[in-house]
Amino acid sequence: MSFRLVLSTPHRLFPQRLSLSSFKAFSTHRLTTNCPSCSNKLPTSVPACPNCWNIWNIPPDTSYHDIFALPKDSNPFVIDTTVLKQRFRQMQAACHPDTWASKGQDKQDAAQALSSAVNHAYQTLLQPMPRIEYILSTNGSPMEETDKLEDDDFLMNIMMAREELENAETREEAESVIQENQALIDDTLLEIERLVAQQRWPEAKQAGIRLKYLDGIRKAAMEKQ
Repeated sequence: MSFRLVLSTPHRLFPQRLSLSSFKAFSTHRLTTNCPSCSNKLPTSVPACPNCWNIWNIPPDTSYHDIFALPKDSNPFVIDTTVLKQRFRQMQAACHPDTWASKGQDKQDAAQALSSAVNHAYQTLLQPMPRIEYILSTNGSPMEETDKLEDDDFLMNIMMAREELENAETREEAESVIQENQALIDDTLLEIERLVAQQRWPEAKQAGIRLKYLDGIRKAAMEKQ
């Protein structure tokens, strides 16, 4: 027995729906602590300077971890989300389009593109599922629409859990499924953390696919609320 799992599209620093035409008028600078123009210290790692009011593009190949100055060498899956959220707020304050509204349309457009890129990186790293998808894609094992999970017992349990959720009329009736699913999610996250640390990408990918199924159960259970 095999099941086909439809996965999301690969992560991009600048989502395809975002127009980057406004960025073409600006130079590209890698992340730095000082403004490339006036040399003043920047308030965040994004190249947006409130002193000389210049703003730059982040190179598309910039690591999402680097954007938020998060360690990635030891284990990129392990992230302090409290630190991530704090740095995201600081960055959005620095490059939010409203902050650049009086600096000309070109700079405001550039701020919009930079703000969207930072937000995309943040949303990717914040939750475990998009985070492991991103890590796998940057290590040569991207999740694909054609990926299959060859684990009949696991897949059967997923089908049974979905059926129980569908038949449950109240949150209380679904509670046992919710708790069991959360325990499986917790175990899978620990497994992914271990496999990523060991750089065992094919196995980490299989664990990521299992997490995708379990996350689907979690989202279905939330609708019962």
